[in-house]
Amino acid sequence: MKTMDSDRVSLRTGGVLLVVLVELVVAATVGWGLWTLRRETLAGELQALASLSAAMAVQADSTLGVADAILGATRAELGDGLLDPTSAGAHDFLRARADALPMFRSMLIVDAEGRRLTSSREEIRNGPSVAHLDFFITAREGRGPSLHVGTPFVGHLDGRASIGVSMDWRDRQGQFQGVVVLVADAGFLDGHFEQIAPQPDVAMALYRNSDRALVSDGPGDGAARLLPAQVLGPLWADATPETPRLVTLPDGRQRLVALHRLQRFPLTVVVSRDAEVALADWTEQAWLVGSFALSALAMTLFLSLRNAREQALRRQAQAALATEQACAVRAFQAAQEGHWEWDAHTQENHLSPRMKELLGMAPDEILHGPDGLLHLARLHPDDVEPVRAVLQAHQQGQGSEVFDFTFRIRQDDGQWRHVRSRGYAWRDPDGAARFFSGTGTDITAEIAVQQQNLQLEAQLQRARKMEALGTLAGGVAHDFNNILAAVIGYGELARSAAPDDSSQARHLDHVLQAGQRGKALVERILSFSRGAPRARTLLRLEPVVDEVLQLLAASLPASVRLAQRLNAPEAVISGDVTMVYEAAMNLCTNALQAMPQGGALQVALDEIRLEVPRQLFDRSLPAGRYARLSVTDSGAGIAPDVMARLFEPFFTTRGPHVGTGLGLAVVHGVMVDLGGAIDVHSTPGQGACFELYFPCVDGVPDEARPVDDTAPPGCGQTVLLVDDEPGLVELAEELLAGLGYEPVGFASSVQALAEFQRDPDRFDLVLTDEVMPEMTGTALAQAVHAVRPDLPVVLASGYGGPQLAARAAGAGVTVLLRKPLVRAELARAMAQALGACALRLQPPGR
Repeated sequence: MKTMDSDRVSLRTGGVLLVVLVELVVAATVGWGLWTLRRETLAGELQALASLSAAMAVQADSTLGVADAILGATRAELGDGLLDPTSAGAHDFLRARADALPMFRSMLIVDAEGRRLTSSREEIRNGPSVAHLDFFITAREGRGPSLHVGTPFVGHLDGRASIGVSMDWRDRQGQFQGVVVLVADAGFLDGHFEQIAPQPDVAMALYRNSDRALVSDGPGDGAARLLPAQVLGPLWADATPETPRLVTLPDGRQRLVALHRLQRFPLTVVVSRDAEVALADWTEQAWLVGSFALSALAMTLFLSLRNAREQALRRQAQAALATEQACAVRAFQAAQEGHWEWDAHTQENHLSPRMKELLGMAPDEILHGPDGLLHLARLHPDDVEPVRAVLQAHQQGQGSEVFDFTFRIRQDDGQWRHVRSRGYAWRDPDGAARFFSGTGTDITAEIAVQQQNLQLEAQLQRARKMEALGTLAGGVAHDFNNILAAVIGYGELARSAAPDDSSQARHLDHVLQAGQRGKALVERILSFSRGAPRARTLLRLEPVVDEVLQLLAASLPASVRLAQRLNAPEAVISGDVTMVYEAAMNLCTNALQAMPQGGALQVALDEIRLEVPRQLFDRSLPAGRYARLSVTDSGAGIAPDVMARLFEPFFTTRGPHVGTGLGLAVVHGVMVDLGGAIDVHSTPGQGACFELYFPCVDGVPDEARPVDDTAPPGCGQTVLLVDDEPGLVELAEELLAGLGYEPVGFASSVQALAEFQRDPDRFDLVLTDEVMPEMTGTALAQAVHAVRPDLPVVLASGYGGPQLAARAAGAGVTVLLRKPLVRAELARAMAQALGACALRLQPPGR
């Protein structure tokens, strides 16, 4: 029995020991499990704090990035002298910029002594000096366009805690002139921390890296939860400060800490939480497990294992979700796209902050119902019905699977933002839409590029068309010149032979008058086609315009009011004064014809400088200095379909027998020849404004010389005469013979050159046409000068193309003469050429 009892005791003892051992094992296991759970809970809380601090750092970086861009732009404008802080418009300028930054209360500019020069808010414009505030001191002592964030201070008007974000501004010599400041509430960098913080006890603080000065203690009573300096010091000195950790405070309490430094600015976000509060759930669970460990060890173990597994799954799910959310956020931020959702059952809309920004909505504004977009006041009226049709069609399952439409939203400055929205509808088995989701993208820049490309293409088409018309007109004018040459030349010969008081003389005078009118018409056509030879001189533009206006003022109808403003007395251009005069006169005449019932004619002349190229009506004008002539009428304006053909020759909207349609074409030809440009602004029913841009040059204007209408006759000099029209050769021979010269005419430039090469010293001068089939006049001049460089050459041309003057100068032509030939003009040209040659060959000292 004793043995059995002993065995039983031993068995019971062993059983007890086994139970104790099992309990110890279970207790150890439970304890280890609880310790592991505590460690993982701390790790999860630290990771959450790290993510929160990183998110707040990104948000603060973005907010300060906006401030940096605005302050940098204002600093540059102050430094370049584009913004005068003492001017009357400086307040409005700052107010406009401050209104675009809702996170800042005001914007001000102070001088080097801290005195306020101007502000976006009138009430703080004359406030006390800010020289004692650290945002002023750090900006003054800094170098370069760096952003400085100050510590909180109390506003002098409302007593609110404020923070200054500043940047110095200096003159072009680098001398400190003052500080540009954006003032915000002390918590402007807190963002929506209270909403996104996982628990109310989570604290946030923002420090400067340089001196660990506190910039913000977060929302609420954040000062009570700040970390002491003896804890912050080791964190700042740590090699990996951004690793979240558990720190012990001097009073023995422990806090979870995660800090994250801003990428672009010297600030650090510190997020912390009391470890005891963070472990409250774990502590409660540990007590429960300990209470029921002896009575329900198996159940406790099961619950612990299940809880550990759930925690692991939860952490995995949270990590996966955080990764996906971070990727989605980065993708939307990189693409600058907004996101929207609409639930067909709840009728609720969700719009991301970027989407609200694209739609011009306030951050707290709510969009109601599926057609909430259609009720936005900023939506362009013309886009309401198209957007409605697209949404309804997609909701009914019509069209493509993915919908895509573009609409316009009015911005604060009155301009229109083009927003492209693409989305998709999730449907139930019956095909009814249950959920809509999509994105919004600002494509204003893309639309602007497309419109600019279309405008450039239209300008190119107009330029090609004008070039083709100019070439055609020049060819016609050349052939007509040959006809006029015979009419005027033989008419002059006949008139010189007719008695002055005879009927034959009167008839010939009428013939010559008609010929001169035809010559004037040809000159206008050649002005458009830029084919007539023109002598360029340096001239002041304002006296030419003033002369045009004086002539107009003497003949203006009583119903037309002329207002002139000439403010370019020193503007000097290079060109032909006659053509400049005709361009100005044609432009003013065109404006008068646009006001048959009377109105206001405004003419202005000023000098401007373009820092960057400017896109005008007919072409892009390079940067440079220009004299701008503006002619504005109050007529009926120009219709859009007429605008494209405005400068075509012979095109007019004023009906038959009212003008030739060459006025604006001549203006266009003159401006192209001068290297300038034309801009046109018109609204039907509100008149039109034409602007001529003349390139200005540096130089002294050429003095006007009196024209001597008389020319000495020839002294029997032998002239080599070349023209491909035999009739014109015969006419020129008679004219030259009558002027005292000995002409030797050829209808072939090749034959003429051969005759010259046979006896070069026989000829004293060459008179040649330019446009000839075998060899042009300039080519003939080059060939002649290759043998006799001193031989004077007179080049006569009715049309030689836009580069005639340059080709003639390159060929060594002495005088450039317009066709048809007139006796007086021919005599002066011959005398001028021979005189210039004699002066060139005169020995030194004579």
